[in-house]
Amino acid sequence: MTEKIEYQVTCYTCRAPFDAMEASWCGCLFKDRSLVCPSCLKCFCKAPIAFKQNFWIEAPKEMWDRKLKAEPETRVNLPLGEVGRPLVLLVEDEPDIRTVAIRAIEGLGYALVVAKDGAEGLELARHYKPELVLSDAFMPKMDGREMCMRIKDEADLAGTKVVVMTSMFTIAKKYEALKDFRADDFLAKPLDFTQLQETLNKYLG
Repeated sequence: MTEKIEYQVTCYTCRAPFDAMEASWCGCLFKDRSLVCPSCLKCFCKAPIAFKQNFWIEAPKEMWDRKLKAEPETRVNLPLGEVGRPLVLLVEDEPDIRTVAIRAIEGLGYALVVAKDGAEGLELARHYKPELVLSDAFMPKMDGREMCMRIKDEADLAGTKVVVMTSMFTIAKKYEALKDFRADDFLAKPLDFTQLQETLNKYLG
């Protein structure tokens, strides 16, 4: 009989102990997701780097294996006639962030198509005509800001809501995104599940 592996940790928020091997992953839009405390239902994505580093330094091999198994397989966009509405187009070049965003958006019940850079995002926007585009600001080939301007310049797409997100959050960057690039909204990374839900509800209902 295989011995059950436990990894007892202390919640960063409420200080309650819990078994990390049994806890659920959070839905934050962040490269490295963390676990949800079963007592206060908070994750530690926004904990100090030292706290998170120590968590993984002390984690048993089985915890690392669990992390790797938590990632879904590569996603393939459905044909135009098979996607639901309202439809979200996610444009993100970071694989880890893209993976978590896919899980969170679909978990909220929205239809979704995915692009890996701005050039592909613009092409998919023209093809699928989504109700909302959620895009990283800085990407290779064509970044989210330029893609946003091109979407707003095209008659068939001008009404599409575009939300730009970045970890480089400043008031100046927000002003730039909203005024110069004509984005409808600007969000700072990492996004937690509640922030994402509020944004999608705001524009899609």
